[in-house]
Amino acid sequence: MLNLEEQSELSAFIEADTDKLLVSEGVDEIFAATLSFQKDISVDSVNEALNQWHQKKNKPSIHSVFTKKSRTLRIWTAAASVALIVGLTAYFLFQPEPIDHLNKKVVATKKGTKTNIVLPDGTKVWINADTKLTYDLAFGKQSREVQLVGEAFFDVKKDSTRPFIVHTSTYDIRVLGTAFNVRAYPGETNSQTTLLRGRVEVVLKNNHQDKIILKPNDKLVVQNNATTNGSAKSTKVASEVELTTIADKKKDSTVLETEWTKNRLVFEQEKIENLLPVLERWYNVTIELRHSSDGILYNGVFENDSLEDVLSSLKEVGGFNYRIEKNKVIIY
Repeated sequence: MLNLEEQSELSAFIEADTDKLLVSEGVDEIFAATLSFQKDISVDSVNEALNQWHQKKNKPSIHSVFTKKSRTLRIWTAAASVALIVGLTAYFLFQPEPIDHLNKKVVATKKGTKTNIVLPDGTKVWINADTKLTYDLAFGKQSREVQLVGEAFFDVKKDSTRPFIVHTSTYDIRVLGTAFNVRAYPGETNSQTTLLRGRVEVVLKNNHQDKIILKPNDKLVVQNNATTNGSAKSTKVASEVELTTIADKKKDSTVLETEWTKNRLVFEQEKIENLLPVLERWYNVTIELRHSSDGILYNGVFENDSLEDVLSSLKEVGGFNYRIEKNKVIIY
């Protein structure tokens, strides 16, 4: 429903353009008419009415056709049922978009939610909670580039002529056809890329000279203020950049870093400080830590478990207490 101010703006918008006014009058006439037609309305009559409308639309005059209350109105209504809705909807839909939305598509998730999409080139993307993925509307025509803030798993459609590039705040990832996970949340101390198959090339934002090549089961961890020192091809470039190998599960292609795509909350040898942002995004809560961790490392696998179930399990290991106040958790 429109309020008075919105209705006034809409009327001024329509009246300022004769084409839009013609369309508006026609639609009003159609909605006012009955949808019960007599059998003597022929296909030829409908086609003739459509032709008259097209001719009238291209003339400056906006009178006569839609104002006749006669049998012709029933023909117009039948014609509209066939073509006017489609044609006029397209007329408005294909008007130029606002500048701030032009050429960009944004897929965003809130805390506590996940989604998956298929990009225009056929690439499948699983998007974790509190994540934003941005790409051009022309994606796939000449280039394939996306911007990621948060975490996503990519199963990239192979295309040797157009590399697939993921831009994050810390580094850029270039691939041809592969499957990999990227975790680049701005509030975390590091960004991570885990390769399941294929080959990827990583270039740090602040050092374009060196390229880090990942092979299957490689995991790259880069501190968000990382700087390289020497060759980036070594296993450990510097204390800020580390390349490790993940566990290879033969029976299950899912690795620890991608369990979230199966809706499993999994952590292994993690400090509670690192777990809290994950729990906050997973359950859409705020967590305040008032308890000393004492260097305790936590392990856990949870599937469809409630926040209280998870906290209760962690409590047994960490020896802390907690209370839940609506959307806030206090650990003490």
